[in-house]
Amino acid sequence: MISKEELLKKLEKGELRLHELENIIFESFGKKDGKWAESCATASEIRLAFVEKIKSKKFSGIKNHFVDAALKPGVVGIENQIGGAVTPLGIAGPIKISGDYAKGEFYLTVATNEAALVAGLSRGCKAINESGGAVTMITRNWMTRAPVLDLGSASKARELANAVNHDEQFYQKIKTAAESESTVSKLDFIETFQLGKKVWLRFAFETGDSMGMNSVTKYSANAVKEIKKKFPGAKLIALSGNMCSDKKSNHTNIILGRGKAVEAEVVIKKEVLEKIYKTDARTIEKINFTKNYQGSALSGTMGGFNANAANAVAALFLATGQDAAQVVESSSCFVTAEDQNGDLYFSVSMPNLEVATVGGGTNYATAKDCLEILGCVGAGKNPGDNSKKLAEIIAVSVLAQELNLLGALANEYELAESHIRMARGK
Repeated sequence: MISKEELLKKLEKGELRLHELENIIFESFGKKDGKWAESCATASEIRLAFVEKIKSKKFSGIKNHFVDAALKPGVVGIENQIGGAVTPLGIAGPIKISGDYAKGEFYLTVATNEAALVAGLSRGCKAINESGGAVTMITRNWMTRAPVLDLGSASKARELANAVNHDEQFYQKIKTAAESESTVSKLDFIETFQLGKKVWLRFAFETGDSMGMNSVTKYSANAVKEIKKKFPGAKLIALSGNMCSDKKSNHTNIILGRGKAVEAEVVIKKEVLEKIYKTDARTIEKINFTKNYQGSALSGTMGGFNANAANAVAALFLATGQDAAQVVESSSCFVTAEDQNGDLYFSVSMPNLEVATVGGGTNYATAKDCLEILGCVGAGKNPGDNSKKLAEIIAVSVLAQELNLLGALANEYELAESHIRMARGK
């Protein structure tokens, strides 16, 4: 086997590229079964040593937190790995949930650098539990991809849109082509959007327990190839034309849905509000309207009619190995707070929560453990059961966090004082 020192020298001389290490090391093992993960770990160690030489410093923290992302020979999970990045992991709750898929008590795995977040979440959970628990439901479930095609003229673009929308035989051919390489995913529908001679085709797939962004891209590509048989003059401008829309704050996903649309609600009893938050339902209702709706509207916020939904979403995304960039649209959230004869009706509506329990980072190290704690690791008994369960748990986490923050704001300066005290000990 070629030594680490030899490989490092080759890197320094420019005789070897960083991304080639895994395969070279694997070949030196004779491509033996079970040696791919070891090859990836060794490659990571050598790359870190290369960086340490360049910077003339040791980075033991990065080395000590290596994450095994190797799935199978040739698949590295992350390119040019040098180790692992660490975020403190806490646990909040438990929280009682009565949902379509999440049923029972759940401890929440929370990865964050923010002091007071776990404590705040736990206090929100306590208020919800003492009021009987939260109710959740999934109202929409699909992942989207929207290729854009140039048909050469507006009339031809309209012809394509009409064919997709009204020619059932043509639609079935597209569906068959789209699903040809799928084992679980199914095409639900296609929405068309015309702009001059261009047409965006927004494909919506059910994708089981995977988040499905990569797979639906492939399936949409297969569909476009079938479409071009009928419209050979169509030019594919981009396989993703931003009507999908991925990793951008947008109204399209809020209105049309992407990922899971989740509702979570609870009625907080009057005595619970008084005991835990020293406030009343009318005060919470007023803060929610003034801050979350008037303040958000005044600032031009898009889909952010909430106090800090992204906090809970990001913390559970990081803990469970979700695509962190999708916090951008997944944290779209609308909060309702209404005084009901002294009790507080409180709910969150999350129109596009994009989560998975299989694939991507959900397979790696601590993410898998966290999903195990939440009771939704891997594939569900029925395709999609576990990812829907996770979506409901995250929505209730947002419910608890939103409730707690509004409760803290009802007590004037508590928000500032608690964060300083818990972060700095002052």
